[in-house]
Amino acid sequence: MNHPTHSNLTLCKLSAIALALFPLFHAQADELSYPPLLASQSDFGGVGLMQMPTGRMAPEGEFNFATTYNSEYQHFSASVQLFPWFETTVRYTQVQDLLYSDDPTFSGNTKYTDKGIDFKIRLLEESYWLPETSFGVRDFGGTGLFDGEFIAATKRFGPVDFTLGVGWGYIGNSGNLTSDKKDLNNNCDRDTSFGGKGGEVDYQRWFKGCAALYGGIEYQTPWEPLRVKMEYDGNDYQSDFPVVAPNGITMPQDSKFNYGLLYRATSWSDFHLSYERGNTWTLGVSLQTNFNDLRQIKRDTPADKYQPLAAVPMSNKMSSKQSDTRQIQNEPVTTSVDKAELATTAPAQPLMPTDTPVLATNAINAQMLNQTDWNKVATELSKIAGYDNPKIYLDTHSVTIVANQLKYMDRKEAHHRAATILANNTDKQMITEYRLIETRYNQPITETRIDADKFAQVATYGYINADMADSTEVSVPRSPQGTLVTQTDVDWLDKLSFDVSPTMVQSFGGSEGFYMFNIGATGSSAYRFNDNLELSGSLYLNIYDNYDKFLYDLPPDGTDLKRVRTLIRQYVQDSTVRATNLQLTWMDNLSDDIYYQAYGGYLEMMYGGVGSEFLYRPLNSQWALGFDVSYAKQRDPDSMFGFFEDEQQVDPITGRFYRVQTGVVTGHATAYYQPAWFPNTLLKVSAGQYLGEDKGVTVDFSKQFDSGVIVGAFATKTNLSAEEYGEGSFTKGFYISIPFDLMTIKPTQSRGFLSWMPLTRDGGQMLGRKYNLFDVTDARAPWYTKPIADSTK
Repeated sequence: MNHPTHSNLTLCKLSAIALALFPLFHAQADELSYPPLLASQSDFGGVGLMQMPTGRMAPEGEFNFATTYNSEYQHFSASVQLFPWFETTVRYTQVQDLLYSDDPTFSGNTKYTDKGIDFKIRLLEESYWLPETSFGVRDFGGTGLFDGEFIAATKRFGPVDFTLGVGWGYIGNSGNLTSDKKDLNNNCDRDTSFGGKGGEVDYQRWFKGCAALYGGIEYQTPWEPLRVKMEYDGNDYQSDFPVVAPNGITMPQDSKFNYGLLYRATSWSDFHLSYERGNTWTLGVSLQTNFNDLRQIKRDTPADKYQPLAAVPMSNKMSSKQSDTRQIQNEPVTTSVDKAELATTAPAQPLMPTDTPVLATNAINAQMLNQTDWNKVATELSKIAGYDNPKIYLDTHSVTIVANQLKYMDRKEAHHRAATILANNTDKQMITEYRLIETRYNQPITETRIDADKFAQVATYGYINADMADSTEVSVPRSPQGTLVTQTDVDWLDKLSFDVSPTMVQSFGGSEGFYMFNIGATGSSAYRFNDNLELSGSLYLNIYDNYDKFLYDLPPDGTDLKRVRTLIRQYVQDSTVRATNLQLTWMDNLSDDIYYQAYGGYLEMMYGGVGSEFLYRPLNSQWALGFDVSYAKQRDPDSMFGFFEDEQQVDPITGRFYRVQTGVVTGHATAYYQPAWFPNTLLKVSAGQYLGEDKGVTVDFSKQFDSGVIVGAFATKTNLSAEEYGEGSFTKGFYISIPFDLMTIKPTQSRGFLSWMPLTRDGGQMLGRKYNLFDVTDARAPWYTKPIADSTK
């Protein structure tokens, strides 16, 4: 007589689940009779049941922040659906009743914290016959506490999602599919050791060792807020860290089945309650939003209406900011023009053939100079179209605007508004082209040429689907042509700018505290001597921090790197106000496609020095190449403006010696790439020498969603070994950039930036710079100022 195998029994149990629940639904269930079944988070973060992941994906752009708590673990996770087929999760887990270390001077009462990164990739999209199928890796870059792999298939029938999967590692430790699972402490020859420093990718473990079949269901009840989950667990919990650790505890599994309820309190929050292992209650909450769907209602300055028959405005009295205009045909006509600038103004040249005699044309332009209130035009360009402090040039057949665009990420909107203002205030028979030269920090970035006749067609909806882009052509900027007719009078106060902004720096999972942060305000000012030279400075006011938990001046882990970043506590806590920046910057361009800057002074909170950056960025190109090099010294935290003179310092707490950076040449060559075949992504790869004198490569990948929100991650690997680097093994971090356009009722191009650093370490650290030329030249191939998609269209 043949006896059923362990795996056959498992299959029978899973089949019994399906039969028991069959009365709840049928294959042809009318989906309209139930609320929609939405993807939900597992205990570990990422779409799943409770302990087990599923093959299901969330909608693209969905962001979830979740936490779950039980007697053994507390998980904190952030999950982003970067693409329809790719999910990524960052997780921190605190192990209850286990301390980070036995040394109270090192970690105090901080709980042992595991850091992990998960990903899931969809292999098959759900169809009528086929389930949605995905494979994934859990904890691929952490300490190995929860590392595991899986392949899962999920199929929906009416209000029920069925999942069947196979797991390895932590997900498959029960080994119900593996014949060599001989006892509870055997892991089928898989290496299950925990990496104390973490951060290494143990790909050699993947899909090895014990394997287990798991499965479950998620049922959407007729009451929309409530969902029910049940799963057959693939883990046996005998290899968990609390069990195998010295003085460990037991984690018995009285039942292979886990049961859970999910209550959707609002469209952005879920509450979880589950009963797992037959003996453990787990509570959780998740908060979610979708980065593709975020929008903000605007109360913008109304745009002018195009006036097709408008005549040139007459003005018997010139503005007080305009000087008398002389109507001598061969003499330039100017208002408020600086002599040096007038000397470099190019002579007026027609931009297209004309039959109008030159003398007559000059006379008409002279008349237009008298009849048009150019200061009013400049004011409207600034207020309505977002062109800050514009210079306006008049040529025989064109008007040129030179200004910085501060307001609209959708440049078609800015172009339409500016062209309307110019069309309504100039002679339409004479002016055939509007030129908009967009600058950034007074450096020319792009030139947009607008055909006046084609714009008239667009503005009056002269054809179906009229689009502003039909009348524009973007090109490399050239020198303004014609006569400067107005610019804002600038005195020394106008050259001085001020700004105050909140500042927050944070890190997670450190030994001295799970969450370390400082929050304050940064006041910045800048004085522009001319179009190229600027003196800038900033002061940081520390409002609150928890660096009192930072009990040491150097990590007691045996590493001997120069303390280029781990002295953060001294810089933040030892003085309430600190000068974080005071530098002189020269910015210019060498050619149409090459920009450069030179800088010197106190470059950031921890370092001062001198340096330069060059960037090659062709117009409308998917790629750019940059190079920067600096000589930097570490600032003394005990002095507002002093530098460390001695490399060797003494920790006053432990009496141990440590080293600081008293002078280093640091710099990188960087390639930027926005692939057309992978839209809305940016890849940056930098190679060079870091502040700790280690050499290596930094890879930064980011994705931009329809709302303009950017989510990115970076990793730096240098010639330091994991032992030399210390905890974390290599530098890595995550960040999110949010356009203020989503938070204000007025359009703006400004952004907020939040970063998450798992740990503050000394390897792989770059020097901070006030300006980055890739950001300065963004208009050449917009990334940070890409237009936000209009969900109403």
